[in-house]
Amino acid sequence: MTISAISPATVHVILDYVRPLTGPVPPHLLSRPLLQRHHFLSLSPDDPADYLAWPSPDRSHAVQLLQESSASPHDLPLLVHYLPDPQNFQAHVRITSELRLIFLWDKSHGWQYHNVALMPFPPNTYSSLDDALSAFSPDDFLPEQNPSYAVKEEDDDSYWDAYGQDDDSDRHRSSGLLDPNTSSEDAYWAQYSNIQGSGDSTLPSPLPTKKKLVGESELQSTRIIVPSDDLQTNHVELYNPLEPPPPESLARRLEELSSQNGTVSPLFEDDPQVDSNAAIPQPFENVPPLTSSPSTASPSQPSSHLSDLHSQADAAPITTEQHLLSNNIKSLYQLWALTRQDISAEQAKELFLARARQALEEL
Repeated sequence: MTISAISPATVHVILDYVRPLTGPVPPHLLSRPLLQRHHFLSLSPDDPADYLAWPSPDRSHAVQLLQESSASPHDLPLLVHYLPDPQNFQAHVRITSELRLIFLWDKSHGWQYHNVALMPFPPNTYSSLDDALSAFSPDDFLPEQNPSYAVKEEDDDSYWDAYGQDDDSDRHRSSGLLDPNTSSEDAYWAQYSNIQGSGDSTLPSPLPTKKKLVGESELQSTRIIVPSDDLQTNHVELYNPLEPPPPESLARRLEELSSQNGTVSPLFEDDPQVDSNAAIPQPFENVPPLTSSPSTASPSQPSSHLSDLHSQADAAPITTEQHLLSNNIKSLYQLWALTRQDISAEQAKELFLARARQALEEL
């Protein structure tokens, strides 16, 4: 829809709804920005200043003049000024000497009410619609350039046959121009024509030569495995991180580990040879050693049975596994005794044995 001049009937319809404002104005009579303002701000006709006018210092006075005015656009000639804008096209209609209504052009619905303001008309407005339209006429802008390229249609065979025809002649011509005995200016410029491997030449470009680094010839292509005795438990076979060991080697290593004697003292066991932590107070020095006591026997088990077990344990030879088990039990008791400093050593041993028996019975 092309922009047309605003009619007095459009202004008269808006005045009938807003003077006085008793209810909402039909949406098709309001501009899209004003409808969005009503929607997002939840505006209602109960506040005419917010409903009819945009925020401005004089909007309350302008709305009051609109409510009190009684002039009709049919009584006097309609005085309109148009304000062209790249995005919106406005029409400012004079209602009284102090009041004007602002309408916004919509491509689908024509002129729609947008705002109310005080006189005079803003600057850069036009009293004629034609002058306003010419201000932002499409003729003011240069037309877009759409260059067209004419491609000459040729035979594909002639295009591909053109390659390689002048290579031999160019090669002989360039060799003659690059005569070492020639010292003319033509010989100087002729050297630039002897460029091989161009896009239109069938001669292949020479491959780039790779510069060798200093000492590169001394480097070996294979990886050297340096054995480290500090990180390996098996000093017979070297460990190669690039190749996994075979199953036979794994079985042999496990067998060697199982046959080793328990020469390493367990954690928390006192070692007279190690004195690196001699300055640090040991928390286990005040903990009494765990020994068997007849008072630690459970009521459900007789003391004679415990004596039999002790006699059997003393008679049997102590193996490596039993030695490790004994050391682990001592370490566990010493750790547990640190948390029970409130009781005596005898009571701690009895309580520890009772907890150990209870745990074994729950298995």
